[in-house]
Amino acid sequence: MVSATPERSALATRKLGLLVWTYAYAATLYGTYVWAVEPAFGYQGFLYHPPTALERLLVLAFATVPALLVPQRLNNLSGYFYLLVYYLVYLPTLLVAAFRYPGFRLEFLGLYALLLVAMLPLGVFAHLPATNVPRPQLGRLSWNTGLLAFVLLVYAALVAKFGLRPPPSPLDPYDVRLAARELGALTGYLLRIASNVLAPAVMVWGLFSRPPRRALPIGASLALFVLVYSFDGTKSTLFSPILIATLWYVYRRRTPTTRLLALGIVLIWLGVLADAALGKSVFTAIGIRRLALMPGLLTTYYYEYFVVLGNPLFLFSHSFLGSFFQNPYGTTPAFQIAHAYFASESMSANANFLADAIANLGTVGVPLLAMLAGGYVYLVRALSGGREELALLAASIPVFSLTNTSFFTTLLTHGLFLATLVVWFFPRPYLQPRQRHGAP
Repeated sequence: MVSATPERSALATRKLGLLVWTYAYAATLYGTYVWAVEPAFGYQGFLYHPPTALERLLVLAFATVPALLVPQRLNNLSGYFYLLVYYLVYLPTLLVAAFRYPGFRLEFLGLYALLLVAMLPLGVFAHLPATNVPRPQLGRLSWNTGLLAFVLLVYAALVAKFGLRPPPSPLDPYDVRLAARELGALTGYLLRIASNVLAPAVMVWGLFSRPPRRALPIGASLALFVLVYSFDGTKSTLFSPILIATLWYVYRRRTPTTRLLALGIVLIWLGVLADAALGKSVFTAIGIRRLALMPGLLTTYYYEYFVVLGNPLFLFSHSFLGSFFQNPYGTTPAFQIAHAYFASESMSANANFLADAIANLGTVGVPLLAMLAGGYVYLVRALSGGREELALLAASIPVFSLTNTSFFTTLLTHGLFLATLVVWFFPRPYLQPRQRHGAP
């Protein structure tokens, strides 16, 4: 009998460690849901009924299988996408579906299996090496001139619309946010392009420049992010530069995924303790409820409404197939779910790309949209000319939007297509050869 090689033993040890930290993350979500989220936000649907032993066993089994595909390190955009979907959509959905209803409900076993099928192709893409697609020959001067002209055009239009004003307080930006939503679809599109594509592109330009020339574009990008926040009060805009800088550091330092999980767990518990000390649910509302648990709740709602209850599917009749199918509700899936579960005519229950697939195509839509989204993210990598870091940084914000927005809305409105062009046209002179990382 041949003994295991040291490399295989080390790999097995790392996978076991990653599995342990994944369980710790799931336990953290469990604990914060019970102790912090349900008492403060039970009225929003975050109910807790102790799961049965069978439900606990099923959640553990369904959590373990795709956890084996989690990349050991964040080496490419597909791996980043997989981490987002697994830790912010898949795991929370398993837990919320088990918590929210008393007793075991057999119909939700179908939801677990459906999401598991969707995770498998995403995991495969995360481990595939990128195929290089021919890139256009664009020099620095052409790129810099074109990008600056586009930035000035979009931001000048926004300044003309909103004027220059100080940013609102992060604790109370809601009046500014509501006022921005009333200014029409074109303004909303420009805001998302500015925050999701243009400001990140300027920041990436700085990160790929040599240190003496790095400060100016990075500083300009931070000013652009703050300017957008002053217009629409969207808190995610303030976190975007932090996310990009974190991804840059993690990629360069080859930080293991286990350390990222450990950091996330620590930040979650620090937020819970800070809220307990303040007597308010500030960090719980933003960092746990909105970011990590709301996608799970909404995915559960979408599945229950369109699959379990059998309500008519949208078939994209509210969108690009409106000429072929009649809209059965006269609204969008997000507004329909908000009306059905939150009794609100004005609230929009935006959900992730998998939940939106359920609303439009039913169960068959989940694996289809998973392959489509996973394949498109892989295409962005292929267009980077072998520089996985470029694709990761330039498209990180639009890809993150897939955790709370449909695929086609993310592609067109939230800037994923434009971010793809940024990756493809990014000039070669900035992409000096570096030692390439191995497969995740």
